[in-house]
Amino acid sequence: MATAKNKTAKTAVPQIDDAIDAGIKVAENVVKSNTEAAHKGFEAMVSMGREAIDNASKAGGEVKGFEQVADLPKANFEAMVEAGSAFAKSMESLNGRMFEIARGQFAQGIEAQKALFGAKTFQEAVEVQQGFVKASFDRAVQDSTEISNSLVKIATEAGEPIGCRVSDVMAEAGRKAA
Repeated sequence: MATAKNKTAKTAVPQIDDAIDAGIKVAENVVKSNTEAAHKGFEAMVSMGREAIDNASKAGGEVKGFEQVADLPKANFEAMVEAGSAFAKSMESLNGRMFEIARGQFAQGIEAQKALFGAKTFQEAVEVQQGFVKASFDRAVQDSTEISNSLVKIATEAGEPIGCRVSDVMAEAGRKAA
């Protein structure tokens, strides 16, 4: 009877591995298609914004001094586009890394389950479980620190073009006031 259970557990493992691989491939495809859709949406928004600014510049080109006034929103828009591009690239990279982390955690859990199925004694099963819990906690702390640092970096990089633009506007205002 015990031999029949071991054979069942061992033959089920390849089926579980195949199901996990299929699930991971589906998740990868979803992440890829969502990323592509976000890129296309961002590019369409940028294109429409640039077109609107260009049309406004052309329409107001006959008004004296309009070009100077039109340059301000155009430069602001370009700073927003640059910030959005930096944010999108960084988030794409972070999403990929988070997917790798999740895959690693999942694989770690599967390996622990396999080890539990192979445990010959209750004590061995307890040791496997304790090792898994400790390794999972250590990895979670490490991964959350990495993600937190990445988010700070993303915010800094995405905010930089806007910060530069604000500095430029303040410097220009200071020159005009003097």
